[in-house]
Amino acid sequence: MSNPADEARDVPDDGDYGAPIESGVTTHNMGSFMPEGAYRPVPIVWLGGAWFVQVAVLMVLFFLLLGKAAWFTIAAAGLATYGIHHWTWARGMKDAGTGWKVLTVLALGFNLALVVLARLGA
Repeated sequence: MSNPADEARDVPDDGDYGAPIESGVTTHNMGSFMPEGAYRPVPIVWLGGAWFVQVAVLMVLFFLLLGKAAWFTIAAAGLATYGIHHWTWARGMKDAGTGWKVLTVLALGFNLALVVLARLGA
């Protein structure tokens, strides 16, 4: 014999409520102690990733090309920065807000400017 309260809520026989999963954190059919997460990329992750990759790449380029002409190092750093910029936009930054785009360009430009100033001053 079924419980009338269960029939009113349309609970399946296996006890799984089977609510449709939308976005964000939902509950699992094992109980509310088992949340399911939905990945939602955010612009700060793209900005941070681009910045850290650029810092590492420009540092390696700077020291590898220290014996070469300054213009060669600056050109290589510029090409690397362009590639990182393109990669970041392809990851999803193109759909981000204008503020995030401007901040990303400024951050990448700042790192590039440091390399240019260091090479011209050396």
